[in-house]
Amino acid sequence: MENDDIRLRFLAALDRFMADQYELLEMNVNERAVGAVLAHLYVREEFTHHKVDAEYNRIGVNGDPKRLNLPAEFGTKNGRVIPDIIVHRRGDNEENLLVAELKMETNRESRDFDHRKLQAFVEQLEYRVGVFVELPAGPGARERRPDVWWFHA
Repeated sequence: MENDDIRLRFLAALDRFMADQYELLEMNVNERAVGAVLAHLYVREEFTHHKVDAEYNRIGVNGDPKRLNLPAEFGTKNGRVIPDIIVHRRGDNEENLLVAELKMETNRESRDFDHRKLQAFVEQLEYRVGVFVELPAGPGARERRPDVWWFHA
């Protein structure tokens, strides 16, 4: 699957999510809840030949924790990371198609860590495409579009 196809499929899932699930955004629910709904109801429909997981923290056939070599300033414990959404084949790095991080626009945490983490996923764990999505939240979220940033090798 080409990177352009991966991006188009993810955007199609995101568009359907925005149209169908705007109440979650207007209520400003937790990003984990939003990620689970987006992954399991919408992204999964676009990637039927791969596994789509939310908050998946394992790698390889032994189920070791996912780890990235990130600068110490980000404070990850032993480099352990848990991506919000991944599209992959479980058990190896041969079919790591997409890794996504989500933030509600009301979340005041820096986006720098998520951006650095996504670039590291692409470079270190061989994900083809990384995507950061900042979702509208609160009253009127339905009328606003998410901001999307792409990461590639």
